[in-house]
Amino acid sequence: MVNYTNRVMIALESAMRYEIAWPDRQQRALNSAHFAELGFPGCIGLVDCTLVKLSQLPRDDGETYFNRKSNYSMNVQAVLVVDAYRFCAIV
Repeated sequence: MVNYTNRVMIALESAMRYEIAWPDRQQRALNSAHFAELGFPGCIGLVDCTLVKLSQLPRDDGETYFNRKSNYSMNVQAVLVVDAYRFCAIV
């Protein structure tokens, strides 16, 4: 599991310069209008997290994946692009 985590972190770090960015002015205006319609005035984006349940205890440091719901899981954070309904960042 540690090897996979390191590989994901390296990939995210290399993608940050090209893929993970603050929305430009036009995108912020579009997002703000969309979220205002949903009752969130002044909001330009949403971030949410969820626990993804693991099918088995990770071999290395497995106890660190034990969550408050008594499962083994990983926490995943996602950011959604409003107009395309696609993820622009997943951590």
